[in-house]
Amino acid sequence: MEYHKKADLKVVCIATQEDFEFFGITLDDVLDRTEAGMNFLKKAKELCAMTQKTAWTNVAYTLNITMLPDDRVSFEFSECIEDYVISLKHSLAMADAQTRGPLEEFIRALEDADEEEGRRLVAHFEESVNL
Repeated sequence: MEYHKKADLKVVCIATQEDFEFFGITLDDVLDRTEAGMNFLKKAKELCAMTQKTAWTNVAYTLNITMLPDDRVSFEFSECIEDYVISLKHSLAMADAQTRGPLEEFIRALEDADEEEGRRLVAHFEESVNL
């Protein structure tokens, strides 16, 4: 696998079919969130941290998966607040009327917050969602 650091809290991992075979998974395992797929993502994120000297905060985690030429797949692991906001904005498209207003309000609060306050808001939000 190849690793490229894009920011302090953003690393891209590029996996080939050989990498999937080495881990005994398929891309479908990742997309279907099977146990093997989730273990692969966990290991890939750990390898990103180790190889690129990234100290994950475990707050505001996002993952973008992109298909590349030659059957390669890019996994962009990020804990950047701005990437988290982008992900929330994508969620708005599927939000019902009851959820939409509070979600828009939360997005505005994150956009107005500095990094530390943004992380605190996201941590609180994720904690309340996972209850």
